[in-house]
Amino acid sequence: MSALMKMPLTSKVAKIIWHGSEYAIPVEIIKSYKVLNKKNKTLSIAEVFDDIIGERGEAGALLKGLRHRESLTQIEFASLLGITQANLSAIETGKRTIGKELAKRIGRKFKLDYRIFL
Repeated sequence: MSALMKMPLTSKVAKIIWHGSEYAIPVEIIKSYKVLNKKNKTLSIAEVFDDIIGERGEAGALLKGLRHRESLTQIEFASLLGITQANLSAIETGKRTIGKELAKRIGRKFKLDYRIFL
């Protein structure tokens, strides 16, 4: 008999601090955003991740980063938040908004300012 196995989210995760909060971003994603250092020019996180934020929305990208930081699957994270995995997936991909009540729940559970998700 074959058994279901929990697959690791990613083998390598980079931790990034943005606006005072720590986020875990898969290294595979970061590699595609490598910027050549031209005269010590620095870029904001919005400039580097503009297409991800545009595709998923900032709230969806932040929520996915939080889930990765906590090393949780979508099913585990959704259960923790009291929503379905399908709803979590829709939020992470920018197809659905988080909503104020869910944002407050996330804020309480993870000691974050809920307004970053709105």
